[in-house]
Amino acid sequence: MMRLLRMFSLLAAGVVALTTAGVAIAQDKPAAAAPAPAAVTYHELIAGNPKAKVTVVEFASLTCPHCARFQMEVFPLIKKNYIDTGKIRYVFKDYPLDELAMAGAVLARCAPADRGLKLIDLMFKNQLEWARAEKPIVPLKGYALLTGMSGADVDACLQNKDLLQAIKDEQNKATTLYQVEATPTFYVGDEKVAGERTYDDFAKSIDKQLSKAK
Repeated sequence: MMRLLRMFSLLAAGVVALTTAGVAIAQDKPAAAAPAPAAVTYHELIAGNPKAKVTVVEFASLTCPHCARFQMEVFPLIKKNYIDTGKIRYVFKDYPLDELAMAGAVLARCAPADRGLKLIDLMFKNQLEWARAEKPIVPLKGYALLTGMSGADVDACLQNKDLLQAIKDEQNKATTLYQVEATPTFYVGDEKVAGERTYDDFAKSIDKQLSKAK
């Protein structure tokens, strides 16, 4: 926990440096103080019909290559055929396997309005760019800014100890209650689906649960 907090402090310091670099400060009057970002609390990232009879839950780590491949190759078809049509409710749950994944998970929870899932998608699609970068906060901040966050928002988010602890608590719950041991892991209704699956395999699991729910 302390290691993660130290890392987040370093990341936040990098954000501050990026935000202030190259900005000239007037000598004749002090700069106006920026308004404090609104507090952010933990919330689920959900898509689809809230009244759907079948819920699909994904447990994923943002630095997991298998998760990224699922996001790029399988999820778009699930979204088109099951989420957008109102057949299922889809819940994304963070299961960060390392400190970078935790940083990305925290930022996604801070994204305004309903843009958390959009930020998740952006981070997965550009995983190789930021996860292997010498200074990963630079691309991560860029993605967060695209969702409407400011530099001050990012700084405050990365220092949000309550949000960090909430994500860790949810991860521990996934391990103990749902026997999640690796990513990606899914629950399609009451069926546990672990590891990568083709779209056809995944669709069969969803269709089976939809038939049971009739």
